[in-house]
Amino acid sequence: MLFASKINKFRTVALLLIFLGVGVMYFGFLWPSAMLLFFLLGLLTIGGSVAIYFWVGMLSTQAVQVECPECTRTTKILGKTDQCMYCKAWLSLDPKHAPDQKG
Repeated sequence: MLFASKINKFRTVALLLIFLGVGVMYFGFLWPSAMLLFFLLGLLTIGGSVAIYFWVGMLSTQAVQVECPECTRTTKILGKTDQCMYCKAWLSLDPKHAPDQKG
């Protein structure tokens, strides 16, 4: 898993949609008769990416900020449990879902 937190996963999907949209548009050069179709499909894909980035931005403003006990950096949590954006440690706001503390 490349990115751990839910916010970063959504951002990764949106970035991949941008690359896919540009690829679809470029693929249209192989068939000039269908170039308009590929251009419109690429624009729709990039538009979906913009919508995901906007949605994630709205989620990010409402996410709870906590300090990670492992790396002591400030990170954001979506939902009851999430992973730290930096060290991938599991974090929880609910004590019954909290990971076991060794020490």
